[in-house]
Amino acid sequence: MTNRTGQVIAGTQEEIVAARSARKRRLIFVAVLAILIAISSMVGKKSLVKVLQMTKTTTELQQEITRLRQVNEGLTREIQALTNNPGQVEMIAREDLGLVKPGEIVYQFGPPRPTPALPSPRGEVPHHP
Repeated sequence: MTNRTGQVIAGTQEEIVAARSARKRRLIFVAVLAILIAISSMVGKKSLVKVLQMTKTTTELQQEITRLRQVNEGLTREIQALTNNPGQVEMIAREDLGLVKPGEIVYQFGPPRPTPALPSPRGEVPHHP
């Protein structure tokens, strides 16, 4: 037998079979190891799938935190306005709650509101057709 450089290599058939067998075992070992690494990266607590899911969740939570901080800033400005400006409180009381100061007369324009049916003196509710 000769090698790549042309030197004659003495070896028996048994040595050749043993070398091939050792190479085959190494190849099988490497393949099994690669399969185990691939499987472990796909399942378990620190799997690639879990890491990707956690990365997505982290991004979503950071966006929610940013949104909530903006809401908090708006609420803080509203609290400041209500605390420092009594006119703002009065405006809300008038517009949202319909409150008036004592002695004021309220004129409302627009479509009439339905009035609740009042019970008659006998306890009956009048029926409107």
